[in-house]
Amino acid sequence: MSEARKPGDKGRGIIQEVFGKMPLPHKCGSFDLTYDKYWENRISDDVYTKPARRRAEGIKDFISTGDSVLDVGCGTGETLEYLLETREIEGTGLDISETALAEVSSKGFSTLNIDLTENDSELDSVYDHIFLFEVAEHIINAEMLMMKLKGKYRKGLYISTPNLGYIAHRLRLLFGRFPLTYIADPREHVRYWTVKDFLDWSDWLEFKRPHVLGLRGKINVFGLPAKWPSLWASEVIYKFAP
Repeated sequence: MSEARKPGDKGRGIIQEVFGKMPLPHKCGSFDLTYDKYWENRISDDVYTKPARRRAEGIKDFISTGDSVLDVGCGTGETLEYLLETREIEGTGLDISETALAEVSSKGFSTLNIDLTENDSELDSVYDHIFLFEVAEHIINAEMLMMKLKGKYRKGLYISTPNLGYIAHRLRLLFGRFPLTYIADPREHVRYWTVKDFLDWSDWLEFKRPHVLGLRGKINVFGLPAKWPSLWASEVIYKFAP
């Protein structure tokens, strides 16, 4: 885990976000991209739960007691945990890591080991809500994943991504540095969207135009991330109606 983001820390400060050097792995020769290994390291370092709970907090008012929820790319299940505590949901975690899913199962949730970016994969069930939190930016073929989710939710599909149009990222480009949308390794993210680009992309995929929720920004005076997410929110949730 990056020195800039340890369990309990608040993350990068605004000065570091704008002017700091790009975070890189501690060891130059360490290039193990195995997903199970990633979760082994996260679990041994103590998974950082605050972001997952922040996203769950942001959408919990749309969830009713007893609703069925599928968390795609669930990791170790912190989002499902929070909603079980607050809404008594019927939760299912979907991931491609057996290591992560073992943690989810130990917390009492159903699990699915499916790679929805594969041609022959599909969801057999329909859920009240589907979450895709901080997943799309890690996937080259996010389009296929999105199409596999279409028609599989009764009440809402919720997708969160970093916002490349966030003011700190714009300032980094102005001062000659690439935006810091990842935690510790620049290979974490392979796709990038501004709010406008994401809306155009989802229109092209023929989804209904989503509601945009500005979730987080270092400068939070006057509720700017919520009121003007395209500029002031570093993280955005898109809520799609069925």
